[in-house]
Amino acid sequence: MRGVDVVKTLYDAYAKRDIVGALAHCSDDVVFRWVAEPQAPYIGTGNGKQEFLARLMGLDGDFEYRNFVPVDIIDGGDKVAAQVEIHLTRKTTGKEFVMRAANFWTLRDGKVIEMVEYYDTALAASVS
Repeated sequence: MRGVDVVKTLYDAYAKRDIVGALAHCSDDVVFRWVAEPQAPYIGTGNGKQEFLARLMGLDGDFEYRNFVPVDIIDGGDKVAAQVEIHLTRKTTGKEFVMRAANFWTLRDGKVIEMVEYYDTALAASVS
């Protein structure tokens, strides 16, 4: 499967909130980075599929995902870039918002080995 197809399949599973199914497309030692301002929640680097799962489940604890839409996906072979639109509700406040994020994927042998995401930290903080 081509890298872009792996990412599309991963996004399809994630949009259905099948997080375990989405992570099946990642290597066991996947590295993920959420890049944002230092005080923003959920930032930092993680290593391994289990840590990635724990962080994503933490997000599910704080937010209801109403919709997850890949807007643009750029096929660079084993490098894939995507802009995604995420429709969320903050569970503690009931505030609804739409966030755009930029994702950069690196694949090897059909598995994701690295994911880097940039997101709007000011928007995320405004719904706290």
